[in-house]
Amino acid sequence: MALARRGPDASGIWHEGPCGLAHTRLSIIDVAGSPQPMVLPGSDVALVYNGEVYNYRELRAELEVFGERFQTNGDTEVVLRWLAREWGLALPKFDAMFAVAAWDRAQQRLLLARDAVGEKPLFYATPSPGVLVFGSELKALLEHPLVDPELDEDALRQALRFRAVYSSGCLRRGVKQLQPGTWLEFSKGGVRTGRFFDLMEEVRGARARNGRVDDVELIRRGRDLFMDSVRQRLVADVPVGAFLSGGLDSSLIVGAMRELRAPKDQIQTFSVGFAGDPYSELKYAETVADAFHTLHRPVIVGPEAYIRRLPELSACRDGPVSQPADVAIAEMSRVARESVKVALSGEGADEIFAGYPKHGFANPPWALRTALSILSPERAARLAALLRVDSRRALVAFRAMAGENEIDRLVQWFSYFDRDGLKRLFPGLGWTEQDMANTVATQAAALAAASGENPLMRMQAVDFATWLPGNMLERGDRMTMAEGLEVRPPFLDKELVAFGLALPDRLKIRGSVGKWIVRQWAKDILPPQIANRRKWGFRVPLADWFRGAMREMLHDYLTASDGLVRRYGDKAAVAELLRSHDSGEVDASESLWTLLTAEVWYCDVHLARRRQKARIE
Repeated sequence: MALARRGPDASGIWHEGPCGLAHTRLSIIDVAGSPQPMVLPGSDVALVYNGEVYNYRELRAELEVFGERFQTNGDTEVVLRWLAREWGLALPKFDAMFAVAAWDRAQQRLLLARDAVGEKPLFYATPSPGVLVFGSELKALLEHPLVDPELDEDALRQALRFRAVYSSGCLRRGVKQLQPGTWLEFSKGGVRTGRFFDLMEEVRGARARNGRVDDVELIRRGRDLFMDSVRQRLVADVPVGAFLSGGLDSSLIVGAMRELRAPKDQIQTFSVGFAGDPYSELKYAETVADAFHTLHRPVIVGPEAYIRRLPELSACRDGPVSQPADVAIAEMSRVARESVKVALSGEGADEIFAGYPKHGFANPPWALRTALSILSPERAARLAALLRVDSRRALVAFRAMAGENEIDRLVQWFSYFDRDGLKRLFPGLGWTEQDMANTVATQAAALAAASGENPLMRMQAVDFATWLPGNMLERGDRMTMAEGLEVRPPFLDKELVAFGLALPDRLKIRGSVGKWIVRQWAKDILPPQIANRRKWGFRVPLADWFRGAMREMLHDYLTASDGLVRRYGDKAAVAELLRSHDSGEVDASESLWTLLTAEVWYCDVHLARRRQKARIE
């Protein structure tokens, strides 16, 4: 089956009338029970569900008060019985990450829903009247004969520029992603959609609650919410470990795990580093592991793993492997899966509590924006060199802060290219002034407006609509589930998310220190050298690899006879980019990564799928 890697423990198929459901299971809770698809005697609901409902015990107890009698010990039956009782109105009750499909046999209607922040994926298509196809990954839909395997060029433009396909878009024509916190109902009457979780509404409620107390109480309240979230995400009937980078967020999670578990309980942690990397963070991870007496396993990754695994992981992601760290995370997940089935990770902390360097520039002064607007990228790079500033970060900041308007600036921060640079490299992709940036901006602008007058809040709101679900959470899901491992990010508890976003700026950033409130929690838990570390980020030594071990792979793909560059690109412009990086004139490694991974996906996944479809037809 197309999704076998997501669920290596069991599989099942159920069909009745117009509805067919299939499921592959990674058994975490009620390992021996809770088979799926789940259809219970006397119930009108049939269910398939991916994820975990952390508060399922409390919800089960509530149903038992109503007289419900359970046949299993897992969360799946709790989800089914609540949906049978309340249908879509039950969704806000779930403290969970989930993608769920429920078929109402009596009413002949199908409900699809995705969790509040988008931790679990859900794709769907309506390829003909009266037909709806859905799945946790795009590849499952492409098995259906009516689903179009052709490329969506607007989505490709987004992927090249933003390293993600934002909003409901998808790289395949006619396929959509269900948005976080939303539901879809399909019946003879057609398709209806709605939202059960509104981020900005929750933030406004949290802001009202936060405004009644002082900073000391907010720090305590935030710590309590964080500890509760970690406690909930330790609920499992299988071993739970943690990814540990040695940075603030993952270290705090491991510290919380130690505090919540009995002293005799062993905690397993995993970290990843790169062969020959002088800036490796492994020593910091080892410091944390020693402090909390974890069973720690460092994983060293070299360029050969990238060469070997890029095509495979591109197929797992159904698109370009957008971040260099993705391959390393997959390798760490492979090792972790040998001893645990669940790993806690630190995704979301930077977005919620303002931990990225860019957050200090949420509202750049008019004079700075004006000065940047008259600089070219080349002059900005030279100026950065004179000032001894990281040229890569300086160029990112230049492109973002020089944007024509706030939305332009907000969506540019995570891009390795600006639109003009991509137009030079891919003139055949039909770039216009009304291109995908405006598609993204529509949703971003709506969230920015809803978040009010605070520039930092607007930046964070846009990230929650775009970068977090479109890239970070997609990466976290695909690279771990490719190895049969479930990842759980405690910072993304929906109550903690609303609390954090609603905080006043002074509790997020003080001077040049981001995630200020998180650092206050860390003082009581972490060694000082970890609690006070500046943000470093996950740095893969691509610049050297692209001039050495990965050079042949890079050049082969970017000059492929049937690749994206050949179809849409300016071969001379791409050749010049390769030459300037080879010579050491510039560090174009991040731009080249975007081009390489796009070509790997296009040549090894997209074209292979098209050829397979043609043979079948």
